[in-house]
Amino acid sequence: MIIKIEKDKLIEPLKNLVGVAEKKQTMPILGNVLFRTEHNSLLLVASDLEVEISTQVDYQSEGALDSALPGRKLLDILRSLPGDGDVTIDFNEDKATIKSGKSRFVLAALPGSDFPYDKEETDYKFEASADSLEGLINQTAFSMAVQDARHFLNGMFFEVASDKITVVATDGHRLSMSACKQTNPAEPSVNCIIPRKCITEIKRILSGFKDNKDHLVSFNIQSNHFYFKIDQYFVKSKLIEGNYPDYNKVFPESLPHKLDVDKNELKSALQRMSILSNEQFKGVKLSLSSSEVKLTTNNPSQEEGEDSISCSYTGENLDIGFNLTYLVEVIDVISSENIVLQLNNSDSGCLISSNDNKALNKYIIMPMRV
Repeated sequence: MIIKIEKDKLIEPLKNLVGVAEKKQTMPILGNVLFRTEHNSLLLVASDLEVEISTQVDYQSEGALDSALPGRKLLDILRSLPGDGDVTIDFNEDKATIKSGKSRFVLAALPGSDFPYDKEETDYKFEASADSLEGLINQTAFSMAVQDARHFLNGMFFEVASDKITVVATDGHRLSMSACKQTNPAEPSVNCIIPRKCITEIKRILSGFKDNKDHLVSFNIQSNHFYFKIDQYFVKSKLIEGNYPDYNKVFPESLPHKLDVDKNELKSALQRMSILSNEQFKGVKLSLSSSEVKLTTNNPSQEEGEDSISCSYTGENLDIGFNLTYLVEVIDVISSENIVLQLNNSDSGCLISSNDNKALNKYIIMPMRV
């Protein structure tokens, strides 16, 4: 079967699918994207058996198509083609020929019937604005663990209550929590642990809806799966089993020392310290006094860095060490001009937040020896 379609109609959806269709799969077909015609549309699906993304592209079909092509290669070919015109794809049993202008490419194809996809109807019980959900993910996802033996840390805790949505991510050394006000029929509240890969793919899809911040996202949590829908994109993901740590217990009850500092000044000083910090541990020591923060760092080559910035600090003089990368990542997602660091002593976690009392974001970073 031959299809003729605008190049850009395929590029945008393929960008959001190829992250799932990786080459290194136990089943070769999982490195491909399924192409199937149905009801005046072209269905595209990618899956790794854990996360599945599907979308529909408007296309008036005159025949039946059911084939799977290497997603990354096809995307790279389409991107490389000059102009904005149509592209022709001729699907045969074991190959597909892509033509545009004087360019011609032949890709290996596999039967679509071998692709592990069954269309599934589900009710989407909850809603949130695309802007709010993207904000929650951006403000917390960097704290998720990567291949931790405690598998429940390799994902994001997602909780839906009747008046808000709360997300939490932690790798055991730091914790990020963010919430947004949202009305949903969740009595009692429901929660799950969404895998890192699913969060990454949802984040990529949401980034394409920046021009329509009020666009609604529909989602649901059923048994061991998370379902997500925005416009013509559908994401289905297995959930991580296990009990997520009680994040409320991580926030210290007593934090007598309070540091208020200009966010950009602190970030610039930390970036200067990173030049000479230990490449493996990225440690920086903060020496706190009433009107000044002194930053120091060193590395195994006996090189040292030192800097100072002004601040407002209430509490006893204190020396405490942190991973400076963790500090910078938190600074980058706090919107206010100043940030507040609240501490108990040099051995307990530091609570970082905006100096806006209405902010719903909180961050904990555990100290390290520098």
